Amino acid sequence: MQDSWRIRPNFTLNYGLRWSTSTPVYEKNGLQVVPNVNLTDYFNRRVESSNLGVPFTDPITFILGGKANNAPGYYKQDWNNFAPSIAFAWSPDFGDSLFGRVFGRNGQSVIRGGFRTTYDRIGSQLAVNFDLNNLAGFTSARNINANTFDVIPDELGPLFSGFNPNVRALPFPGSTGPIPSTLNFPLTVPSDEDQRIETSLDQGITTPYNYSFNLSYARELGKGLSFEASYVGRFARNLLASRDIMQLNNLRDPQSGMTYYEAVNQLVDFRYQSREINSIEPIPYFENLFPFMADWWGDPSLTATQAAYAFVAFPAVGGGDTVDYTFLQLLWDDRPDCTTCPEGGGPARFNNMFYQPQFGALSAFSTVARSNYNSLQLSLRQRLSSDLTFDFNYTYGHSLDNASGLQNSTSYGTAFIVNALFPDQNYASSDFDSRHIINANWVVGLPVGRGKKLFSNMNSFADAVLGGWQTTGIFRWNSGLPIQTPFDCCVWATNWNVQSNGVRVNPVVSSPTASGTPNIFSDPAAVYRSFRPARPGEVGDRNVLRAPGYIALDMVLYKTFKLPWEGHTLQFRWEVFNVTNTQRFEGLTISDLSLGQDPFLGGSPNSDFGQFTSTQAPLGETKAGRVMQFALRYQF
Repeated sequence: MQDSWRIRPNFTLNYGLRWSTSTPVYEKNGLQVVPNVNLTDYFNRRVESSNLGVPFTDPITFILGGKANNAPGYYKQDWNNFAPSIAFAWSPDFGDSLFGRVFGRNGQSVIRGGFRTTYDRIGSQLAVNFDLNNLAGFTSARNINANTFDVIPDELGPLFSGFNPNVRALPFPGSTGPIPSTLNFPLTVPSDEDQRIETSLDQGITTPYNYSFNLSYARELGKGLSFEASYVGRFARNLLASRDIMQLNNLRDPQSGMTYYEAVNQLVDFRYQSREINSIEPIPYFENLFPFMADWWGDPSLTATQAAYAFVAFPAVGGGDTVDYTFLQLLWDDRPDCTTCPEGGGPARFNNMFYQPQFGALSAFSTVARSNYNSLQLSLRQRLSSDLTFDFNYTYGHSLDNASGLQNSTSYGTAFIVNALFPDQNYASSDFDSRHIINANWVVGLPVGRGKKLFSNMNSFADAVLGGWQTTGIFRWNSGLPIQTPFDCCVWATNWNVQSNGVRVNPVVSSPTASGTPNIFSDPAAVYRSFRPARPGEVGDRNVLRAPGYIALDMVLYKTFKLPWEGHTLQFRWEVFNVTNTQRFEGLTISDLSLGQDPFLGGSPNSDFGQFTSTQAPLGETKAGRVMQFALRYQF
């Protein structure tokens, strides 16, 4: 529904209400599998139970879903998508006064504003991506997961026996029989602590929505020239993003009230202070929840806290130097008398303190992300007059979000929130944020020939050759997009499957060099040493560095020749793309941005740290160099 009310001759109000709904997609033949629980509810129960100090480990079962099976779908249909909108246009006339001269008179200026709620249409790409990448419930395969062979004592990997071995005959850790040849539903993944990495869809998905605002002032400047200044904002909520439903528990100790992140980060502090193991005072968290830690470390004379610290302490003080903190949680996950644990038990008061025993990571698309965009937009336009028309636009804007991927993103890709417990740790400049954007286009008739300013009296033959030429062009420049922040190369601080970025200890900026071996940094070693590894619970810095900006100038010179027959013309065109032959380096294909252990304490990066490997290319092109083409167009 929409209506327009012209309240006054110079003031119009538009308002309306839209309602929409999208049916969740489904597989028509019934080849559709869904979890037997709403994963949002399951995640919330894990968080609530963890806050009470009790691990929540109920198993998840996969069942046939969708209309063909008369069963639940991927998610429920959203019926309450009501989207109001309101806008106004006011052409002020303040008379012959200062305001009149500034804002214009008699329709010379207009102030517009509006607000609208819109809902995204989701489903198709989400289901296609899920169907292509999901294995949970669709396969009877077995995997040999990370931290299995060559980590557990006496659990060595199989010997190399030649290329293309019979993998089904290999010894799978924890297997009790052959791989099943059929799938039967309901299907429950074994709770065998095999740290599976899987994907799914969250039945708690709802429709993403956006609030859009704008306020603009436009003014005629005379002789076809006009100016417009606008504020444009867009705030999106319930955006699609993937998160780990099995994010490792930040278990709270009910007695002390301390969480795992708070307790273990004290140990990390001691590590960087190079404290002696025997000097560590008891921390209630470890004394209460990990009473068998000293025996597990192998020195009963230590307190539980001292033994826990020994795992992470530097070798110089007798420590184990374990800084893969999610692997540390795996080592500490269970009781000593656990008979089904792949690590042979552990120092904890309960089993499964951190891990849900079916999955090490279960990424599911949920509507849990948000974004905010604010911008100032300026435009200067010239209507066609005296062989000249142009449009010049400048935008200063900033887009921020906690996930920049689309519904066709991979489950652990750009749309993934690394710490599902604290999604706003990911909140930063969007992957596509470009702070400054300039674009312009123009058409100019060259002032040469009959009726023009130059050589207006030339003969017809000369006019046919030299007169009537026109040129047009498009210009685009924008500041650089964010690039991948240097990341922990070989450890996983917070999520079992996705590594965290590094954290700056010194200011770091991009300073591209083109001489020698092109690099995003003028001093790669200094940048490398300006980062520390992420601590437990941290996702690291996101989008703090920028690639070089993009610039492109495309131009055309053309002339239309009239032919003797009515309505027949021949047009000659000379088109040049990337007139200046500018080639900026590409920030998405940098060779290496990985960080070794504790780079801020010293050390050197890999030789290709920060190196560019390619140049930016226009959309649809394979290279960035200048391209010319000539054309003749016969029109009749």
